[in-house]
Amino acid sequence: MRISTSQIYQQGVQSFADQQTKLAKLQQQISTGVRITRPSDDPAASARVLELEQTVSQMEQYNVNINLAEARLKLEESTLDAVENVYFRIKELTVQANSSALSSNDLKAIGTEVNEKYQELLSLANTIDNNGSYLFAGFQSESPPFAQTQTGSVTHVQYSGDQGQRSVQISPTRQITTDNPGSQVFLQVDSNAGLRESAATGNGGTAQIAPADVFDATAYTAGSFQIVFTSPTTYDIVDLSGPTNLVTAATYVDNSSIEFNGIRTSISGTPNTGDSFDISQGRYRDIFTTLNGLTDTLNSGLSNDQRAANLTQAQDDIEAFFNKVLDVRTSIGGRLNALQTQFDNNDAVRVSTRETISILRDVDLAEAISQLTLEQTTLDAAQAIFARITSSSLFNFLR
Repeated sequence: MRISTSQIYQQGVQSFADQQTKLAKLQQQISTGVRITRPSDDPAASARVLELEQTVSQMEQYNVNINLAEARLKLEESTLDAVENVYFRIKELTVQANSSALSSNDLKAIGTEVNEKYQELLSLANTIDNNGSYLFAGFQSESPPFAQTQTGSVTHVQYSGDQGQRSVQISPTRQITTDNPGSQVFLQVDSNAGLRESAATGNGGTAQIAPADVFDATAYTAGSFQIVFTSPTTYDIVDLSGPTNLVTAATYVDNSSIEFNGIRTSISGTPNTGDSFDISQGRYRDIFTTLNGLTDTLNSGLSNDQRAANLTQAQDDIEAFFNKVLDVRTSIGGRLNALQTQFDNNDAVRVSTRETISILRDVDLAEAISQLTLEQTTLDAAQAIFARITSSSLFNFLR
């Protein structure tokens, strides 16, 4: 087969170009330390590397979530630590007040401090996190969850948050809650003096009932009671266990206190004849109601027996509140431990995945340098042979 001179030159130039391309690629791999610089270098490995890089990115985001969750839980823990300090002082004051040797002025002074602790506790219940969200508001975190208000003659704290708990993703298969709703911490406190009140669904007037509370522990007997308006200006109070009337034809005064069986409530607005309100034993007595009742007990000049009974009830409720706070803090501690464990697991996955990426994508320097030397030697040999071939000519033999 004849090979023309131009073909020899074309093949030689093409061979040099191919060899120099190989050298350039090897030089780039050695200088960058990366074997796969484009998908065509190794399509299968390139696709796998993209998947693994996504895994690394996810692990890093999960750990960012963990850091945010940890910060929020630590804020809640420190807030509840401050709540416990308030509890310890209130408990000390309650024990101090339960003495017949104290004068009315002494009791009022203690009541003043209890009220200050009440205000401090209310402030802690409205704690704001670093993002300006209220910590104990559930999903309604843009406004304060707890506010002091008054219905009729009764001052009480109203909760405007919800039962929601924020969650964050900390692994492909796991979420963790980063807070507790304020109702769980401050309102759902087990108490023998817990009451619940409700308006009958058929009421046609505008009257509203205030939260009921036990103001006299010596007179209170648990039961179910009903306030029934016999006219817009009179009412009966019925013990539903009989049923028997505890109060008959009492005069209704808007916003005034209604007291019976050691229970105090208030109704505001205008009732219609036949409107009724139920009061029955409940499971919970929120801590704010307990402290309000404690302050009233200390300021009201009650008899020693009545004051002692109220203080004993308050001590029981305060202790139950402390146990509730301990339960929540235990839950927070468990979640913080879980976050740390998951962070370490995510980090281990991230490191392992990066090692796999390195195996697939990074260049073996020893192998690449050896290959570069081989390709350089091949190019040098090809250039030398090409020079000898192109210098050969029939005219050299005709001289």
